[in-house]
Amino acid sequence: MSAPRAFDPHDPGTSEQTWLLDQRWDEVPARRPDELLTGVGHVVVLAAHPDDESLGLGGTIAAAAARGVRVTVLVASDGEGSHPHSDVDPQAIAARRREEVEQAVRRLGGGHPITLRRLGLPDSRLPDHVPALVAALEEAVGPAEGLGPAAGSSTSITEARRTLVLTQWAQDGHHDHAAVAKAAMSLLGRADLDVAHAPVWFWHWGTPDELPWERLELVDLGPEELAAKTHAVAAHRSQVLPLGPNEGGQALLGTHVLARFERVVETLVRQEPVGAAGSRPGAGQASGAADDDATAAPFDAMYETGDDPWGFQSWYELRKRALTLAALARPRYRSVVDVGCASGELTASLADRADEVVAVDVSARALEVASRRAVPEHSRISWVQGRCPEVLGRLPGAGEHDLAVLSEIGYFLTGSELLATLRAVRRLVVDGGEIALVHWRHPTREIPLDGPLVHAQARAVLGEPRVVYRDADLLLEIYGGEVR
Repeated sequence: MSAPRAFDPHDPGTSEQTWLLDQRWDEVPARRPDELLTGVGHVVVLAAHPDDESLGLGGTIAAAAARGVRVTVLVASDGEGSHPHSDVDPQAIAARRREEVEQAVRRLGGGHPITLRRLGLPDSRLPDHVPALVAALEEAVGPAEGLGPAAGSSTSITEARRTLVLTQWAQDGHHDHAAVAKAAMSLLGRADLDVAHAPVWFWHWGTPDELPWERLELVDLGPEELAAKTHAVAAHRSQVLPLGPNEGGQALLGTHVLARFERVVETLVRQEPVGAAGSRPGAGQASGAADDDATAAPFDAMYETGDDPWGFQSWYELRKRALTLAALARPRYRSVVDVGCASGELTASLADRADEVVAVDVSARALEVASRRAVPEHSRISWVQGRCPEVLGRLPGAGEHDLAVLSEIGYFLTGSELLATLRAVRRLVVDGGEIALVHWRHPTREIPLDGPLVHAQARAVLGEPRVVYRDADLLLEIYGGEVR
C-alpha cells in the first residue's frame, strides 16, 4: 500500500509525453475488449468515489455493457470530501455527486442496463470499512453458478461464467483507493473470479520507473468506448468544473489531469506477471508471419480489381497530397520514411525532394504496384513490407531520418499499436526533424479508430504541432521542423 500523497490540482504532474514515449510500453501485452471479456459473464466495478469508475475504467465498462455482459458498479463513498476547503456543505457535495455518478453510469451503459449501488461509506475513511467493502463485493459477485450474459443480450461471448472484478490500484497514493484494492484482493482465492486494478491518481504524480511493467495489460478502446467514457467523465461536473466562485471550490480535474484519461487504451494492473494467455504480444514486439499475413490480407484483396483501389486520382487525394507537401518545412530532405505508402503516389512526390526514401506498407500487392510505377529517377526508394509498429523497429537509421509521414494509416491500428507506432516513428526521426500526420476526418466503420482520435493521441505523444490544417474532410498536422 502506498502512502497518501497530497493532490494539488495546479501541479502539472508527470506529462503525457513522459508516460507515452516510454519504450517499456512496447513490451506490455494488449487485448481488445472482446478478448478481455471472453468467458466473462459479470463485470463488478468497485469505485472508491464517484468518478473513479469513469476515469480509470470507463472504456472497459462501456465495452462490457455494449457486449451484453452483466455490469455492476459499486461506489463506496459519495465523495463528500472532494473539496475540504470549500464553503459548500459536504452533504450538498455528496448529493450532487450521487446524481453525477448516476448520470455517468447511464452514459457508460449507452442504453444497456448497468446496476449501480452506492454504499454510502464515509469519504476519506474507507480503510476503516474494509469488511463492509468485502461484504458488498461478495454480495455483488454472488455464487459462481448461473452467471451469463445479461437478459436479452445478443452477445457473441459464449459460455460466460467468470466474474471480472475491477477497482483502483493499491499504489495510487490515496488511502481510499488502497482500501477498495484490499477488498478486491480478498476475493483472489476464488477460481471463478479475476481481479484487476486501474491506476487513477498515479498518472498525475507517479513516474514510469514506479510502474510494475511486468504486471501491466492494456485494453484497446475504439471510438464508441472512448466517446462513452468522455461523456461519462463530463457528467462529474463538480469535479471537472469549479464547485463555486469562492476559494477552495476550484475544479479538481483540469485539462492537464484529464489528459491521462483520454488515451486510446486503458491500463490494468494484474496480481501476477501477465503471460501470453489471452493477450497479444506487446505492440512493439516482433509478430509472426501469420500475423503479418492476416493483417495484409484485406489490403492485398483490394488490389484484385485494379491498381488504384483507394482512388488516388480523386480530388480529395490530390488535394491531400498537395497540402501535405506544401506544409513541409524544407525544400529537400536527406532521408524520409513513408509509413503506409500504399501504391506509392505520395512516395513518388517525396522522392522528388529527398536523397532517399524508405516506403513501408503491410500489403505486398501495394508495394508491387508502387515499385512497378517508380521511375528511374526514384531508384533510391527502398520498399519494405511489414506490419506497424513491428516493422518500424527493423528499419535501419534510428534517429537519422529527418522526415516521417503517416498518411491515413493511424486509424487502421488498435490503440496500443498506434501508440507504439508513434513511439517508433519518434525514435526514427532525428531531433529537429519532422513528423507529418494526415487523416480523413469523417467517422469510420469497422476499423479500430478514427482520424480525430489518432490526431488527439499524437498530440499527447509528440506535443504541439507546428502546422495544423483542418477542413471538412481532412486533418493535417506537422510536428517539429523549422521553415528554411
